[in-house]
Amino acid sequence: MQKQIKLVILDVDGALTDGKVYYSSSGELIKPFCVKDGFFLKHVCPALGIKFAIISGGYGEIVYKRAEVLGITDVFVGNVNKAGAYAEIKQSYSLSDDEIAYFGDDWFDWSAMKYAGLKGAPSDAAPEIKERADFVTASKAGNGAVREFLEFILKRDDKFEEAKKTYLD
Repeated sequence: MQKQIKLVILDVDGALTDGKVYYSSSGELIKPFCVKDGFFLKHVCPALGIKFAIISGGYGEIVYKRAEVLGITDVFVGNVNKAGAYAEIKQSYSLSDDEIAYFGDDWFDWSAMKYAGLKGAPSDAAPEIKERADFVTASKAGNGAVREFLEFILKRDDKFEEAKKTYLD
């Protein structure tokens, strides 16, 4: 019997965002995040016992700010080789790989993603990641792809109907 997912690790650029880099006229880095993803990250999944962590190769206070808004406390930035951060998170929660899902989009995600029991990728991920993923979303990154992956997890783990009852009854 497959284990239920207890932790989802997310990449940021190209997973939670569209992967583009935006700068204001003053040089401030701006990243667009999808509120549909945020709803599931902040409310739906935590209520069902699913935790989240972020491992990003990029930098920027904006990643910490978004994580704070979503209630995500495990945030690792500047990690191109993400395997060490993955191992640290896994150990801190005493989880097996089968209890962890990873959502990423590019080659540098693979160093950690390959260990996760469930691997997801957005439809616009690198072809080499999509062919290795267990689930590829129909949505592009930054456009509800994370929510789509989370809905897949909830359905897989028989939690989707419970989630719907909370909001739709």
